[in-house]
Amino acid sequence: MKVLILGGTGLISSAIVQQLVQRQVEVHVWNRGLSEDRLPTNVVRRVVNRREIALLSQELREAKFDCIIDMCGYSAEDAVGLVKAAGNNTPQVIFCSSTDVFSQAKRDGRYPLTEASPKGAPATFQYAVGKIASEEILERAAETGIFGLTIIRPAEVYGAANPNYGPLHPLWHRDYNLWRLKSALPIILHGEGASLWCACYAPDVAAAFVNGIGNSDALNRDYNIAGPEWVTWVRYWQIVADVFAFPVPSIVTIPSDFLGVVFGTEALYLRENFRFNNVHNCARATKELGFSYRTDLQSGFSLMAQHYAGKWLADGEMEADSEYAKHYDTVLESWVRTVQRDPLSIGT
Repeated sequence: MKVLILGGTGLISSAIVQQLVQRQVEVHVWNRGLSEDRLPTNVVRRVVNRREIALLSQELREAKFDCIIDMCGYSAEDAVGLVKAAGNNTPQVIFCSSTDVFSQAKRDGRYPLTEASPKGAPATFQYAVGKIASEEILERAAETGIFGLTIIRPAEVYGAANPNYGPLHPLWHRDYNLWRLKSALPIILHGEGASLWCACYAPDVAAAFVNGIGNSDALNRDYNIAGPEWVTWVRYWQIVADVFAFPVPSIVTIPSDFLGVVFGTEALYLRENFRFNNVHNCARATKELGFSYRTDLQSGFSLMAQHYAGKWLADGEMEADSEYAKHYDTVLESWVRTVQRDPLSIGT
């Protein structure tokens, strides 16, 4: 078995590489070469700009890969290039999409989300728009028979051999919010902190990708991958405080619409995604890809704390004097003074 991964050093793809190597698969990684190389020594890495992929169809034909896994396709242009490169060259293409393609269904309250949920996203949510366009282009190509297509849509993924992804915060700046928690400073959450969220440990997600390779049941099929442990955002950060052994968290909840205005671009994903429930039915992936939620949030966050707590907290402290941090404090203090007299103390 010979597999090419476009990307290969990111959150999910690092775990995919590790699992393929363990299965003694010949792994090739093509990416821009900008990220730290933590690849196993027997992985063949080549520096390739994504925009060059369409020009490499002859090389792909000669290489005779059994499968191409695209972990870094974000736009219609990316998908068109992949079709030109892989068409009639590679038996299977696995495309990493996102459950964000169901952004409109989330807004409409159509839960749980399944593969049959209607796709759609507002024009302001360009990430989701790009993933939808990519799926459509690849699906049309697959219908002509030039390759078999497998689409996998993860929800939030965390952990694995990548130190850049701490606990998710709806206003981003993950490390800064983690540092605030350690410092017994209040953190902001949106709405009432009650919308449901889920997250899945990267190696658990990666296993579904690996099991899709050469899987005849997975050809021209799409799959949602998400953790079945649905928690409120308050509970999410309660778990974080618990496993990092931080003080009891003090949480200030502020309406999403207000945060969307006062934080501007920092609140883009809050406005378009985090404010809505993230609840999925992944029965298809469980049955056909062997997807298994092996690592609950308590266990997964504990592993992250063991490996990366020092780095994240140091990075968060460096941001404590930033303009973002000053604005954060201004918004929080103004809200507590005029509206919510006391932050919530959420026990662990």
